[in-house]
Amino acid sequence: MPKTRTVDLFAGCGGMTLGFQNAGFKIVSAFDYWAPAVDIYNKNFKHPIFKIDLGEKNAYKKIESFKPELIIGGPPCQDFSEAGHRDESLGRANLTISFADIVAKLKPNYFVMENVPLVKKSDMYSKALNKFKKVGYGLTAVTLDASRCGVPQKRKRLFLIGGIDFDHDQLESD
Repeated sequence: MPKTRTVDLFAGCGGMTLGFQNAGFKIVSAFDYWAPAVDIYNKNFKHPIFKIDLGEKNAYKKIESFKPELIIGGPPCQDFSEAGHRDESLGRANLTISFADIVAKLKPNYFVMENVPLVKKSDMYSKALNKFKKVGYGLTAVTLDASRCGVPQKRKRLFLIGGIDFDHDQLESD
């Protein structure tokens, strides 16, 4: 079975990339806007990372050239986090919508979006869910304790998984 062509958005230093790569996915590119993270990512991986503002209207065009079958990513969580101000007007929360817009435009077979569990209580998350559903994604959400998944820290993370060919629309409660 060929490896799934995967693109990582909001890649940071590459935590999700490493996990998916170790699981056998073919990471073909990554995208982030924060220069220090892009520099570290470049030192850790052989495939390209691009410094692009994913909130820009045409950001999807560069991503499209990699023909992703799977898009993974963790849009910034500070505006939703218990440790943050939980203020969606600060600007980073909009990047959840940017993630949804890119996925909706490119329609990969699957996507995985990671964030803090409190994102579920946000308007941005609701808007993103609507965008995913509108283009035909079946959705499943699950909250996991990272320490039980091989991550050396105890914190909960929400994973939203979408599939274009899912025959159900099931958002599980945690």
